[in-house]
Amino acid sequence: MDDTGDKTFYTVTMARVLADQGRYEEAARIYRYLLDQTPDRSDLRQALEAVTSMLPEPPCHWDDISGLIEWWVRLMVRRNALRRLQKCRAQKQ
Repeated sequence: MDDTGDKTFYTVTMARVLADQGRYEEAARIYRYLLDQTPDRSDLRQALEAVTSMLPEPPCHWDDISGLIEWWVRLMVRRNALRRLQKCRAQKQ
């Protein structure tokens, strides 16, 4: 599963299937993606915590840092889109 490609199968069901197969990293990736889309879902947060608790401790904390960087970039992209929309709205008024 490539997290840069098609996310058609990034569903709760797919994450559960992967977790049941012991593919915890892939399941966690899907849960993180779903949480980015709907951050208010506590069931997804709990599922992510359950899956990540099954992962071995990484030798370094790059996963934590890379996730934060990815989240920050997404926020910046959304902010820039919002600014463009605001400029467009201001020009129409």
